[in-house]
Amino acid sequence: MDNKNSEELDKVNSPIATPDFMREKIKQRPINKKKLLRRTLITMTLAVVFGAVACLTFVFLSPVINNMLYPEKTPAPIALTTEDTVTDEIQPEDMYADDNAIAAEAASVAIDMASTEIDRMQREINSFRISSSDYADMYSALKDIAYEGEKSIVKVTALTSDTNWINDPYNSTDDISGLIVADNGSEYLILVQTSAIKDAESVQVTFADETSAKAYLKLSDKNTGLSVIAVKVNFVSADTKTRIATAKLGKSNGASVTGTPVIAIGSPTGTLDSISYGFVTSSNVDMGICDSNYKLLTTDIYGSSNASGAIIDLSGAVIGFTDMDYNSDNLPNVLCAIGITELKSLIEDLSNGTGRSYLGLHGQSVPEAVQEGQSIPAGAYITRTEMDSPAMLAGIQSGDIITRINDTEINGYDSLVDELIRLHPGADITLTLMRQATDGYVELNIDMEIGSSTGTD
Repeated sequence: MDNKNSEELDKVNSPIATPDFMREKIKQRPINKKKLLRRTLITMTLAVVFGAVACLTFVFLSPVINNMLYPEKTPAPIALTTEDTVTDEIQPEDMYADDNAIAAEAASVAIDMASTEIDRMQREINSFRISSSDYADMYSALKDIAYEGEKSIVKVTALTSDTNWINDPYNSTDDISGLIVADNGSEYLILVQTSAIKDAESVQVTFADETSAKAYLKLSDKNTGLSVIAVKVNFVSADTKTRIATAKLGKSNGASVTGTPVIAIGSPTGTLDSISYGFVTSSNVDMGICDSNYKLLTTDIYGSSNASGAIIDLSGAVIGFTDMDYNSDNLPNVLCAIGITELKSLIEDLSNGTGRSYLGLHGQSVPEAVQEGQSIPAGAYITRTEMDSPAMLAGIQSGDIITRINDTEINGYDSLVDELIRLHPGADITLTLMRQATDGYVELNIDMEIGSSTGTD
């Protein structure tokens, strides 16, 4: 009885049901991967759109923004706000947003931004518009520079007596533009192309004021084909002296010359007293003239194959002496000149009647990388020698490397040229060179006499 009561009591005290059925497992809503990818692509597309707008804005408005930004310290409006902003991580509930609405809104913002920047750009361009009078003033200023430079330009006339086909005598003339390069107190010294006066019986110079005087040859250089002629100062009137000027010789070397505006004076079109405007396109082209490092200065000016005169910069300084003999076959009528920097020493020697040394060597310097990589000695590497030149007759060959002239070390082709300028024609020299042999380079000493590239013939 007690056991039965005990069992009934346990049933009464036991819970009616277990709590297990009330335990709930809460699960996160599954992420829609397709929508997440779609959302990511839209975000990337917007970034590209805004980036493109920013790039266009920067490219077109950079000059204007810089002019406005720095003087007034005003921040420039840029279109990088969206790109620079850090976006929050996309929450699952955001996946259900209307992607089409987002894309439409972003496109609208991008279009508004582009329209705003384009309007601003147009306003800035309009504010900097150059009028026709501005162009006229600019070219008037260039013309003034050209007229000032033409005070140093002369007309050189070669006179030759001859007879025609019925034996009637007459005087033939050939005109070319020359440049007054110096005044030594007793002579006006004029640089001119030798070909124009080579066969002349007499030479006449006409100055900027149309007065004329007789000229005579000082010295010619056969390497460059240039000559210096002279006019006695006493043959020039006092009034003419106030109307002419000695040319100011500038600089033609260096990358700063390329791309600068220039003026061609003299006879750039083949007609005396013509003027042309343009830009320097290159200034460091080796002319390939023996025993020298002359550089060819080229422009974008269309000229005559018979052009002569000079090229000046906007300060009026001569940076090149016009010579079309070295022009490219691809651009036969593009105006070119011998760079004045390397030409100055020749002008000085010709003006002073000082002869120029001649060996007949073409070469180049041996780069340090080649010296180290191929065990080639430093010096002036000879690429070829002129036919029947002193160098060829002395036995100098292509591939030889000149390392010394007398006691002067030669570490490159430029130093060889500089040493030749210091030496005089007729001097005896000992030339040391390295010549390649089976087991490497061997040293040779060659005794020879320096020739001359100048004369009065």
